[in-house]
Amino acid sequence: MKNSIRKDWKLIESLIQEKSKVLDIGCGEGELIKQLDKNLNADTRGIEIDPELARKAISAGLNVVQGNAEDDLNQYSNQSFDYVILSQTL
Repeated sequence: MKNSIRKDWKLIESLIQEKSKVLDIGCGEGELIKQLDKNLNADTRGIEIDPELARKAISAGLNVVQGNAEDDLNQYSNQSFDYVILSQTL
């Protein structure tokens, strides 16, 4: 399964312009936003419902909040991001 996710990430990365503002909903431990930050110099944020995964992402220095997208997206104003990702979330 890890290989298919990595292929998915490469495709996502190819669709995003450098230095974009990106929100990853259901970011898990934040590996995708880490990749986008590194390879595209993107301004990345993440939201993750699982407290343990969110904690791991935060402890890795990523800008992630623990929360439910249905309830917690209102903390961001409209048009805060150039891209919003829902990869493997639904």
